[in-house]
Amino acid sequence: MGNEQINWKRVLILAGAVIAFTIGSGFATGQEIIQYYTAYGMKSILVVLVFAIAFLYYNFNFAKVGAEQKFERGNDVYKYFCGKYIGTFCDYYSTLFCYMSFFVMVGGAASTLNQEYGIAPWIGAVILTILAIITVIGGLNSLVDAIGIVGPIIVILCIAIGLITCIRDFGNISNGLEIIKTESFAGMGKESIKNAGSNWLISGLSYAGFVLLWFASFTSALGAKNNKKDLNYGIIGGTIAICVAIILVSFAQISNINTGLNDGKTFVWNADIPNLILAMKIWKPFSAIFAIVVFAGIYTTAVPLLYNPVSRFAKEGTNKFKLLTIVLGIVGLIVGLFLPFRVLVNIIYVLNGYVGAILILFMIRHNIKEVRLRNK
Repeated sequence: MGNEQINWKRVLILAGAVIAFTIGSGFATGQEIIQYYTAYGMKSILVVLVFAIAFLYYNFNFAKVGAEQKFERGNDVYKYFCGKYIGTFCDYYSTLFCYMSFFVMVGGAASTLNQEYGIAPWIGAVILTILAIITVIGGLNSLVDAIGIVGPIIVILCIAIGLITCIRDFGNISNGLEIIKTESFAGMGKESIKNAGSNWLISGLSYAGFVLLWFASFTSALGAKNNKKDLNYGIIGGTIAICVAIILVSFAQISNINTGLNDGKTFVWNADIPNLILAMKIWKPFSAIFAIVVFAGIYTTAVPLLYNPVSRFAKEGTNKFKLLTIVLGIVGLIVGLFLPFRVLVNIIYVLNGYVGAILILFMIRHNIKEVRLRNK
């Protein structure tokens, strides 16, 4: 690795890919940040630290193994670390996770248009589902271009919202921390702020765990096709950018934790799309624009999440593929409509986060065995 020349342009591209893959629709809505970081107050910094360490650890592992093994299928990385049977289970489970995450996208689309424009939730959900079904049936080439445009826009807008809010409301951060500590939330009834785990350590491992299920095949494929040093620097750069963005948005939410809409019921702490409230406070027309970008981001995330399980059981372009796309799309629509967005994120992402955290343990065991073999 020491003799490899660094291609800094390629490093930036790879860092951008890592960022775009991590900061998607869930990040843009702000719901992930609320549950995994903001809910822990000042300890959100510790959550970021746990996430960063775990994220770097498993991505370096995936990149190394991908470069060495040159897997035919990216998901074969599960069998490499976990063995034939558990690896096969993880392979199929990751497919199921993608489909369950599609439910979350449906709920997010419904909540985004409802919160910003007052549109009935079922309309936003139906629009997203129809667009996703049409795109999957028609092919994914156009989607790649869409992700290339929408991904960086989401990242830039989220960081801008976090930075502007933190600068403007810096004096409110201590008050927000006290509100979270004492659970003095505005309009609070029986329900309190949702969190991803019983403490900051569990939350950090859970967040790293559910992101792992997205990155396993992705990073191992990158490892097979890129210069090792370029990819490692790209992973480091992407991780730093992600952590900075998380901290900015989290403290922006903390400083406005009891800021709400005019309905007297929806506040940053309990809103489906808390970042829309932050955007609205900056400038009302900005939140209207941001809502469209969030919806576009949800769409570009939803399509591959629907495509993944369909393509696993049917060949693209066949009648079976088209029928399965329609059926799974409609089932996802029904589930996404009848379970609230915040509940979907809390159940599906957190559950899969724990599965991902278990996979990290298998990776650690595998690395320890490798070290022992080398020492022998």
